Amino acid sequence: MSENSPESTENKAASDFSTWITKWIKANPLWAAAHALNFLAAIFLYASKDSDTHILPVVIFLCIIFVQIYTDPIEPLPTAESDRDERKRIEDQRSRQRNKWMIFAYSFMLISLLLTFYPFINPLFSFAEKTPGKSDGTVQQESTGQEQIKSEEGRYLKTLRERPIAVFVGCSLDPQAKTLLCPEPEAKTKAKTEAQAEDKAESDSQSSPKAENAGKAQNPESGTIGSAWVINIGGYIKTCKLDTDKDFGKSVTCQVKDGLLIPLYFIILALMGGSISLTRRLPELQKQAGSEHIATEQQPKLSQYEFREHLIFQMVQYISAPLLAILAYYLIEPGNITNSVVLAFTAGFASETILLMVRSIANKITPGSGEALQYGAIAGVITIQGTAAKKAEVFLTELPQTHSIADEQGFYVLSNVPVGEHSISVKSSDNGAILKKDTVKIERAQAIVKKNMAITAQDGGQK
Repeated sequence: MSENSPESTENKAASDFSTWITKWIKANPLWAAAHALNFLAAIFLYASKDSDTHILPVVIFLCIIFVQIYTDPIEPLPTAESDRDERKRIEDQRSRQRNKWMIFAYSFMLISLLLTFYPFINPLFSFAEKTPGKSDGTVQQESTGQEQIKSEEGRYLKTLRERPIAVFVGCSLDPQAKTLLCPEPEAKTKAKTEAQAEDKAESDSQSSPKAENAGKAQNPESGTIGSAWVINIGGYIKTCKLDTDKDFGKSVTCQVKDGLLIPLYFIILALMGGSISLTRRLPELQKQAGSEHIATEQQPKLSQYEFREHLIFQMVQYISAPLLAILAYYLIEPGNITNSVVLAFTAGFASETILLMVRSIANKITPGSGEALQYGAIAGVITIQGTAAKKAEVFLTELPQTHSIADEQGFYVLSNVPVGEHSISVKSSDNGAILKKDTVKIERAQAIVKKNMAITAQDGGQK
């Protein structure tokens, strides 16, 4: 068999993967045990037909991966004594770590959007459910007619009352609600109509202010009557009504009292707005953390630690999007579908801005230990007797780990330099000799100071 044949390639790939898995398990026994336990739990839950927690292993898997990836130690920056190969190895490892973070962030967003539709693929209740017979133990359908309807309504109601959080078609019994208000019973509606007719007749015959005020008090403005797919959080399910249609089957509408009742489309739109914001920000953060990025006041260069912090914050803002949407829904109380759609999408898309405002307020009211350290950057061109100093190393004399390698044009950038006066040195890439030292001062945070360094023959520079 040829070494380049497809079978040989597949066998080699399988062997490499097996070797990698074995090494990974030996190096990470705790993480391997966590994944194994979660896998066994998934098998048990999927084998159990009565379980309603099939999605739990997926959530636990995401949590394990999140903790595993984002708690991996970050490779320290190379020191002044590190050679070129060591620097390349460290930068490659840090780059692979950043890629892992980005892959998880994108995967997290996509999986979260898919989980939003989980209630639709995991039905709350099956109307075709069968119960064992009393006499011979065979499976029989429940009795038809009114008894069957009441039985199915009762089982549906019992199932919902056992769940503090559930998704179903419902309406609100809160008289102050502006939308999704449950219709009043027919008897009550008829009595109310008759009372309004009597009040109107009385007000026509007696045009006194007292009669007019009484009529207004008895006819307050009510919200929009209707029902929709909702998310109920902590509300009490008072009753459920089963509607049967020969063409479209059975559907149930439930009336909810107290708790939080939010339209499902409101949460989905908030998540979509949050996902758009997350998708927009991730490439920006990846660019700011790249080695080719030149820092500006609006987009400073991010260190490895800052990049990880920003990614985690972006995922937090995505998770908080539906929570902020719920808060906005009850604070603003949109009165129609148009306002609800705009509010939901805005709450999700602007969740990062809202969280930044909250964090800023929290930082102001939290006692601080002192003024935070501020940073800037130094950039310029290095020349040796008028020629670009290719691959010359520039570093802070007092902080050798803050360094940069000049490119083919002799350009260098020192990022994350504390505000103040510093001494910078230029080192030869050939023999490691210090070619020149100079001083530079950063006046304010986020400032980029231009510092060109020309090395002459008197400084020891050679072409």
